[in-house]
Amino acid sequence: MSININRQATQKNIVIEQNRTQKQQEVRKQSIDNTGKNQDSVQLTAQAKSLNKMQSPSEPQVNKQRIETLKAAILNGDYKINTERLAEKLSKFEGDFGKAFAQ
Repeated sequence: MSININRQATQKNIVIEQNRTQKQQEVRKQSIDNTGKNQDSVQLTAQAKSLNKMQSPSEPQVNKQRIETLKAAILNGDYKINTERLAEKLSKFEGDFGKAFAQ
């Protein structure tokens, strides 16, 4: 009586390979399913949004002609500070700044 050892080993290897392939497919499927669930996200707070609005330029940031005029007036001693207007502007700025952080 003869036994074909090669044939039995081949069938065993086929079953092992099928199991390995099936496990790999399951892992791939899980990986694909999990990619949609584990994405990073960022959410800005209301304060960050307000600060971002304050930083975006709504008008030109530098008026070179105005700067040169002011420099000349300061050097000549002709520049006068309107303290009431300065106080109003500072008060408004602090109020706006406080509102930005209160939201």
